[in-house]
Amino acid sequence: MMRVLEFVDTHAPYLHADATLQDAVDKLDIYKATVLPVLNEDGAVVGLITEQQVFDALFAEWRVASQQVPAPQLTPFRAYAHARKHAPITQWMTPNPPVMSEHAPIEEAVAQMLQHGLDTLPVQGEGKFIGTIRLVDCCQAMLESEP
Repeated sequence: MMRVLEFVDTHAPYLHADATLQDAVDKLDIYKATVLPVLNEDGAVVGLITEQQVFDALFAEWRVASQQVPAPQLTPFRAYAHARKHAPITQWMTPNPPVMSEHAPIEEAVAQMLQHGLDTLPVQGEGKFIGTIRLVDCCQAMLESEP
């Protein structure tokens, strides 16, 4: 049976709980990630913030306006986003997210991703964040094993 540990990305980006929306944008961009685990001071996962959540936090007013008229220009809403860029990610992250054990089977990781609508999950070993596993890693695992 294939385990999460065999396919975990131990160099995956993460944020600490005191990070801001600007920090999230920077890390998502640099690492071309779609999800960032949020860690407490002990290194345990306390939240997840997605690219979509960051966008929604920065451009909440645009989202509301776009429901009333055909997609308005984003530019007039940049001032709101700028004013909010130093806000803590904890206001928008998903608290207590699904976290995989390094010993869990690959199938369990796939099930959790599908259930929660995520393409990346944090992985912990002995209560501490050790990396992430992505849906594409699970595809790779399935394709590598003999049918």
